[in-house]
Amino acid sequence: MAHINRKEYWIIFGWLTLLTILEVGIVYVPGIGKTPMVVGLFGMALTKATLVGLFFMHLKHETRILRLTVAIPLAVPMFYALVLVSEGVWRMLP
Repeated sequence: MAHINRKEYWIIFGWLTLLTILEVGIVYVPGIGKTPMVVGLFGMALTKATLVGLFFMHLKHETRILRLTVAIPLAVPMFYALVLVSEGVWRMLP
C-alpha cells in the first residue's frame, strides 16, 4: 500500500478552498464585464477539476495513457459546451 501524504492533501484542499472563495468573489467585483468573469470562472473550475483528478482520483502517479483515457472523455463535453455557448453568443450579435 502506498504511503498517504496527508500534508499534500491538506495543501490541495487549501487550494480548492481558495479557488472556491475566488469563484464566489469574482461575481461581486464591481465593473468586471461578463466575458472576463466567465473566462475567470471557467479557468478556475478547470483548475479545480484538474487538481481533484490528479490528487484525489490518484491520476498523478498513473501512466500517461491512463490519464488520457480520463482526460479526453472529460474534455469532449467541455469542448461541446464551449461550442454551444459560442454559437449562442454569435446568434445574439446584431
